[in-house]
Amino acid sequence: MGHGVPELVLELNGRTWTLDPSRPYTLGRDPGGDVVLDDARVSWRHATISWGGRSWVIEDHGSTNGTFVQGQRIHQMEIGPGSSVHLGNSTDGPRVNVQGSAQAAAVASPHQAQQQAAGLAQQPPPQQHP
Repeated sequence: MGHGVPELVLELNGRTWTLDPSRPYTLGRDPGGDVVLDDARVSWRHATISWGGRSWVIEDHGSTNGTFVQGQRIHQMEIGPGSSVHLGNSTDGPRVNVQGSAQAAAVASPHQAQQQAAGLAQQPPPQQHP
């Protein structure tokens, strides 16, 4: 990862994939793809997620059943942490949740870990009375 470009983390059915901006990633049923979805509603090479220079972009490859973001069928759309993408059906097709990388999250909120550590360190020792 270079130049402050954020990695992207995809989550699907308990599995996660960390995407680096240096190359595109294919989603589909093709076992040679990057994110393989074993679902009949998903096309062989359904979509690609790539870094577009300013943001992450998902692009549908003319899939039979479509790619959906917020219930709308899309051809190409910017996505980022918090996005949810459905493949093959707008409501019950496989849902890919998009998150920022753990490294980016740690950089974004280092004070939270410091506060937790400080909170533990500030506990007074139990006082013993004779």
